[in-house]
Amino acid sequence: MRNVGEALGFVVGELSDQNYSQSLEFYRFWLGTGQTHIQIPSDQLFDAIWKNRVGELTSPGYGQLIHSTAHLISRFASDAESDYILAPYNSELQSRLSKRTLQEFSTNNLMVARYGRDTMAEFYADANLIAHWANLGFVEEAAIRNHILQSLISHPRLYDHQADALIILFKIAGATFEAYADPSVVDRCFELLKGHSYNAPYFNQGDSTHYLRVKKELVQVRPGG
Repeated sequence: MRNVGEALGFVVGELSDQNYSQSLEFYRFWLGTGQTHIQIPSDQLFDAIWKNRVGELTSPGYGQLIHSTAHLISRFASDAESDYILAPYNSELQSRLSKRTLQEFSTNNLMVARYGRDTMAEFYADANLIAHWANLGFVEEAAIRNHILQSLISHPRLYDHQADALIILFKIAGATFEAYADPSVVDRCFELLKGHSYNAPYFNQGDSTHYLRVKKELVQVRPGG
Protein backbone atom coordinates (compact mmCIF):
# COMPACT_ATOMS: atom_id res chain seq x y z
CA MET A 1 0.00 0.00 0.00
CA ARG A 2 2.82 2.38 0.85
CA ASN A 3 4.40 1.83 -2.58
CA VAL A 4 1.11 2.59 -4.34
CA GLY A 5 0.78 5.81 -2.36
CA GLU A 6 4.34 6.82 -3.17
CA ALA A 7 3.84 6.08 -6.86
CA LEU A 8 0.70 8.19 -7.04
CA GLY A 9 2.32 10.93 -4.99
CA PHE A 10 5.22 10.99 -7.43
CA VAL A 11 2.73 11.96 -10.16
CA VAL A 12 1.75 15.08 -8.23
CA GLY A 13 5.35 15.93 -7.41
CA GLU A 14 6.30 15.77 -11.08
CA LEU A 15 3.43 17.78 -12.56
CA SER A 16 4.34 20.01 -15.50
CA ASP A 17 2.55 21.85 -18.28
CA GLN A 18 3.76 19.14 -20.64
CA ASN A 19 2.55 16.10 -18.68
CA TYR A 20 -0.55 17.52 -16.99
CA SER A 21 -3.19 15.73 -19.09
CA GLN A 22 -1.38 12.40 -18.90
CA SER A 23 -0.93 12.79 -15.13
CA LEU A 24 -4.64 13.44 -14.61
CA GLU A 25 -5.53 10.44 -16.75
CA PHE A 26 -3.07 8.26 -14.82
CA TYR A 27 -4.66 9.28 -11.53
CA ARG A 28 -8.13 8.75 -12.94
CA PHE A 29 -7.22 5.19 -13.89
CA TRP A 30 -5.75 4.22 -10.53
CA LEU A 31 -8.43 5.82 -8.37
CA GLY A 32 -11.20 4.57 -10.65
CA THR A 33 -10.48 1.40 -12.56
CA GLY A 34 -7.60 0.47 -10.29
CA GLN A 35 -9.80 0.62 -7.20
CA THR A 36 -11.36 -2.66 -8.31
CA HIS A 37 -8.14 -4.54 -7.58
CA ILE A 38 -6.27 -2.30 -5.16
CA GLN A 39 -7.84 -0.72 -2.10
CA ILE A 40 -6.67 2.88 -2.39
CA PRO A 41 -7.50 5.19 0.56
CA SER A 42 -10.24 7.70 -0.16
CA ASP A 43 -7.97 10.61 0.83
CA GLN A 44 -5.18 9.48 -1.47
CA LEU A 45 -5.10 12.63 -3.60
CA PHE A 46 -5.24 14.95 -0.58
CA ASP A 47 -2.28 13.09 0.94
CA ALA A 48 -0.42 13.00 -2.38
CA ILE A 49 -0.74 16.76 -2.86
CA TRP A 50 0.13 17.52 0.74
CA LYS A 51 3.23 15.33 0.86
CA ASN A 52 4.49 16.39 -2.56
CA ARG A 53 3.55 20.07 -2.63
CA VAL A 54 7.15 21.25 -2.30
CA GLY A 55 8.51 19.43 -5.36
CA GLU A 56 11.49 21.19 -6.91
CA LEU A 57 10.18 24.37 -5.44
CA THR A 58 12.39 27.41 -5.56
CA SER A 59 15.85 28.70 -4.84
CA PRO A 60 15.00 31.46 -2.35
CA GLY A 61 18.66 32.41 -1.96
CA TYR A 62 18.72 33.43 -5.60
CA GLY A 63 15.41 35.24 -5.57
CA GLN A 64 13.47 32.37 -7.16
CA LEU A 65 10.43 32.48 -4.93
CA ILE A 66 7.61 31.56 -7.29
CA HIS A 67 6.69 27.88 -7.26
CA SER A 68 6.68 26.80 -10.90
CA THR A 69 3.94 24.18 -10.42
CA ALA A 70 1.73 25.61 -7.65
CA HIS A 71 -0.83 26.66 -10.26
CA LEU A 72 -0.86 23.08 -11.59
CA ILE A 73 -1.41 21.66 -8.11
CA SER A 74 -4.45 23.88 -7.58
CA ARG A 75 -5.68 23.03 -11.09
CA PHE A 76 -5.21 19.30 -10.41
CA ALA A 77 -7.25 19.58 -7.22
CA SER A 78 -9.97 21.52 -9.05
CA ASP A 79 -10.17 18.97 -11.86
CA ALA A 80 -10.32 16.13 -9.33
CA GLU A 81 -13.30 17.78 -7.62
CA SER A 82 -15.24 17.94 -10.89
CA ASP A 83 -14.07 14.74 -12.61
CA TYR A 84 -16.76 12.08 -12.80
CA ILE A 85 -14.40 9.36 -11.55
CA LEU A 86 -12.30 11.33 -9.08
CA ALA A 87 -15.00 13.57 -7.58
CA PRO A 88 -16.48 10.93 -5.21
CA TYR A 89 -13.08 10.66 -3.52
CA ASN A 90 -12.32 14.38 -3.40
CA SER A 91 -15.25 16.33 -2.02
CA GLU A 92 -14.24 19.93 -1.12
CA LEU A 93 -10.62 19.01 -1.83
CA GLN A 94 -9.41 22.56 -2.45
CA SER A 95 -11.14 23.93 0.65
CA ARG A 96 -9.62 21.21 2.82
CA LEU A 97 -6.17 21.72 1.33
CA SER A 98 -6.42 25.47 1.72
CA LYS A 99 -7.37 25.17 5.39
CA ARG A 100 -4.50 22.75 6.08
CA THR A 101 -2.08 24.97 4.17
CA LEU A 102 -3.02 28.04 6.22
CA GLN A 103 -2.53 26.11 9.45
CA GLU A 104 0.91 24.89 8.39
CA PHE A 105 1.89 28.31 7.02
CA SER A 106 1.17 29.95 10.38
CA THR A 107 3.05 27.28 12.29
CA ASN A 108 6.09 27.36 10.01
CA ASN A 109 6.20 31.14 10.09
CA LEU A 110 6.92 30.92 13.80
CA MET A 111 9.20 27.90 13.47
CA VAL A 112 11.42 29.52 10.84
CA ALA A 113 11.63 32.73 12.87
CA ARG A 114 12.64 30.75 15.96
CA TYR A 115 14.74 27.89 14.61
CA GLY A 116 15.94 28.90 11.17
CA ARG A 117 15.67 26.96 7.93
CA ASP A 118 14.25 23.56 8.95
CA THR A 119 10.77 24.16 7.53
CA MET A 120 11.53 26.82 4.93
CA ALA A 121 10.75 24.69 1.86
CA GLU A 122 7.26 23.93 3.15
CA PHE A 123 6.76 27.55 4.16
CA TYR A 124 7.53 28.85 0.66
CA ALA A 125 5.39 26.17 -0.97
CA ASP A 126 2.47 27.07 1.28
CA ALA A 127 2.84 30.80 0.57
CA ASN A 128 2.57 30.08 -3.16
CA LEU A 129 -0.44 27.81 -2.73
CA ILE A 130 -2.22 30.25 -0.40
CA ALA A 131 -1.84 32.97 -3.02
CA HIS A 132 -3.36 30.78 -5.74
CA TRP A 133 -6.22 29.58 -3.52
CA ALA A 134 -6.91 33.14 -2.41
CA ASN A 135 -7.34 34.13 -6.07
CA LEU A 136 -9.66 31.18 -6.61
CA GLY A 137 -11.83 31.98 -3.58
CA PHE A 138 -10.80 29.06 -1.37
CA VAL A 139 -9.28 31.21 1.37
CA GLU A 140 -11.87 32.77 3.67
CA GLU A 141 -12.17 36.53 3.37
CA ALA A 142 -11.70 36.86 7.12
CA ALA A 143 -8.30 35.17 6.87
CA ILE A 144 -7.23 37.52 4.07
CA ARG A 145 -8.57 40.54 5.92
CA ASN A 146 -7.42 39.78 9.46
CA HIS A 147 -4.74 37.11 9.66
CA ILE A 148 -2.40 36.26 6.79
CA LEU A 149 -0.59 39.56 6.24
CA GLN A 150 -0.78 40.48 9.92
CA SER A 151 0.96 37.24 10.89
CA LEU A 152 3.92 38.22 8.70
CA ILE A 153 4.38 41.71 10.10
CA SER A 154 3.55 41.09 13.76
CA HIS A 155 7.10 40.35 14.94
CA PRO A 156 9.36 43.09 16.32
CA ARG A 157 11.26 42.93 13.02
CA LEU A 158 10.62 41.53 9.55
CA TYR A 159 12.46 38.25 9.02
CA ASP A 160 13.78 37.31 5.58
CA HIS A 161 11.28 34.48 5.12
CA GLN A 162 8.43 36.85 5.99
CA ALA A 163 9.61 39.41 3.45
CA ASP A 164 9.79 36.60 0.88
CA ALA A 165 6.26 35.49 1.74
CA LEU A 166 4.94 39.02 1.31
CA ILE A 167 6.58 39.20 -2.11
CA ILE A 168 5.04 35.87 -3.13
CA LEU A 169 1.57 36.82 -1.91
CA PHE A 170 1.55 40.20 -3.60
CA LYS A 171 3.11 39.03 -6.87
CA ILE A 172 0.55 36.22 -7.30
CA ALA A 173 -2.49 37.59 -5.48
CA GLY A 174 -1.84 41.28 -4.99
CA ALA A 175 -5.22 42.37 -6.32
CA THR A 176 -7.01 39.93 -4.02
CA PHE A 177 -5.16 41.05 -0.91
CA GLU A 178 -5.52 44.73 -1.75
CA ALA A 179 -9.26 44.20 -2.27
CA TYR A 180 -9.92 42.51 1.08
CA ALA A 181 -7.14 43.49 3.48
CA ASP A 182 -7.17 46.73 5.43
CA PRO A 183 -5.37 49.41 3.35
CA SER A 184 -3.25 50.38 6.35
CA VAL A 185 -2.02 46.79 6.66
CA VAL A 186 -1.16 46.62 2.96
CA ASP A 187 0.68 49.94 3.20
CA ARG A 188 2.62 48.66 6.21
CA CYS A 189 3.64 45.54 4.32
CA PHE A 190 5.15 47.57 1.49
CA GLU A 191 6.74 50.01 3.90
CA LEU A 192 8.51 47.12 5.63
CA LEU A 193 9.48 45.50 2.35
CA LYS A 194 11.06 48.64 0.96
CA GLY A 195 13.05 49.14 4.14
CA HIS A 196 14.08 45.50 4.58
CA SER A 197 17.72 44.46 4.36
CA TYR A 198 18.25 40.78 3.68
CA ASN A 199 20.62 38.73 5.76
CA ALA A 200 22.43 36.11 3.66
CA PRO A 201 25.22 34.69 5.86
CA TYR A 202 25.29 31.31 4.13
CA PHE A 203 26.33 32.71 0.73
CA ASN A 204 29.72 33.84 -0.41
CA GLN A 205 30.06 37.48 -1.34
CA GLY A 206 29.19 37.01 -5.01
CA ASP A 207 26.14 34.91 -4.27
CA SER A 208 24.98 37.32 -1.57
CA THR A 209 25.18 40.26 -3.98
CA HIS A 210 23.12 38.35 -6.53
CA TYR A 211 20.63 37.36 -3.83
CA LEU A 212 20.09 40.95 -2.71
CA ARG A 213 19.85 42.31 -6.25
CA VAL A 214 17.17 39.83 -7.26
CA LYS A 215 15.19 40.40 -4.06
CA LYS A 216 15.32 44.16 -4.63
CA GLU A 217 13.82 43.62 -8.08
CA LEU A 218 11.10 41.37 -6.68
CA VAL A 219 10.05 43.95 -4.11
CA GLN A 220 8.72 46.09 -6.95
CA VAL A 221 5.43 44.20 -7.03
CA ARG A 222 3.02 47.06 -6.39
CA PRO A 223 1.98 49.40 -9.19
CA GLY A 224 3.68 52.70 -8.61
CA GLY A 225 5.62 51.16 -5.70
